Amino acid sequence: MKLIANGLNKNFFRTMLPPAGTEVDGVVAAIAYGDDRTELLQHCIDNRYRLDIWMRYDHTVPVSPAFLSKLLANTKNNIFCKLVPDSLHSKVIWWKGYGAYVGSANLTDRAWNSNIEAGVFFSESDLVDSGMAEQLSEFFESLESLDVCFDLNEAIIKEQKALLELNKQRVKEDRERANKRKIPVWGGVSFIDDRKAKDKRKDNFRKEWESTLSTIKNIASQINDFRPKWIAAETPVYWQVDQFLHAYYYNKVRRDNNTYPYEDDYQQHCKNPQATLMTMLQWWQDLPEPPSDEDYNIEVNAPLIRNNLSRSQIGSVTRDDLQGILRATHATMDHLIKMSTESLGRPNQKSLTREERLPLFTDWLFSQRNGKGQTVIELLEFVLYGGKPENMWERIYQASKHEDYRFAHYGISSIAEVVGWARPEDTPPRNGRTNKALRALGYPVKVNI
Repeated sequence: MKLIANGLNKNFFRTMLPPAGTEVDGVVAAIAYGDDRTELLQHCIDNRYRLDIWMRYDHTVPVSPAFLSKLLANTKNNIFCKLVPDSLHSKVIWWKGYGAYVGSANLTDRAWNSNIEAGVFFSESDLVDSGMAEQLSEFFESLESLDVCFDLNEAIIKEQKALLELNKQRVKEDRERANKRKIPVWGGVSFIDDRKAKDKRKDNFRKEWESTLSTIKNIASQINDFRPKWIAAETPVYWQVDQFLHAYYYNKVRRDNNTYPYEDDYQQHCKNPQATLMTMLQWWQDLPEPPSDEDYNIEVNAPLIRNNLSRSQIGSVTRDDLQGILRATHATMDHLIKMSTESLGRPNQKSLTREERLPLFTDWLFSQRNGKGQTVIELLEFVLYGGKPENMWERIYQASKHEDYRFAHYGISSIAEVVGWARPEDTPPRNGRTNKALRALGYPVKVNI
């Protein structure tokens, strides 16, 4: 956690930008005012980060037309801008998986360099520890669901240029200029029924989950026809799909410079994802040996999770069993390296390896209880066996999103992955890597759910 106050404390906005090569699961931002003299846009383009940015729209021209033009021109580089009429005043940027800024700074040269601003940069670990990661997700989901938001387009840029000239000339009063707008003045969110908002988020999750499940089922229906010789015939098809996607992501999506430009691949493949799938399945079948430990995942990790979390064994899972489950879960091990050493009870150590982190995290998680008083194993038992298989999505949602159920540092990617290893007859393993691989194949899957 770090205060960003520019010259006042010598912490400038640019120091928050992720270093080159940092893996980020997309960038989302909600910033009222902006010009074309800051580094955020170019930094996203240079690092191939998808940027979804919400900015303010009104007749005072809060965002310079030059910057709006740059945003629109870079749609091909996975830059997407939506405008919110009149009431947007936030200043938030979240580099997902890296950290977030919340403060006073707009996206302007003065705000980034010379103004006395006050904002805080939170590392991803800070966000998870405090529960703010979930709150930021809800904030951006709520923005996305606002009916008054609209996509940036050429007509709006042209209108804003004309209004800018009027502002410069000061030939008309503010009220007269407002009458020239294409989009009426909006009074803002005066009241939101929290229950309805939560219901809508849950329904959006269900729709996304079912859509992606349909895509995975389609691949599963074909996967046995392309099974490599080193995978046993009795291997569950959902396990095979997951490890096909694992191999594809780490050997095809990954580039020589250690970047994963899955959004670039999506743009290239989205017109015909089935054709891309067939090419990659043939590549998969022809592999003489597993390229990135897929055999170990199928033969060791997956059975370990399935056996420990079976209906007959889950009630007797020990602390050491839990450590084995965590080690065998790709999403959990990926998250471990992003946690601060302070979160792991070692504030005086600057760095820890994954293997050093694992027992510390296991001890911590094994001792935790959620708002329902459940241990993490009891939570997984609820997800796996607390209802009908067809309602698994709902229990996964509750376990990862509901404040009474969720555990810090054990989120939806870990839970949805573990459930797929434990019950492959009912649901596939699914984590952030699954989503990125599917998107790289050309399927319209959300990376962050």
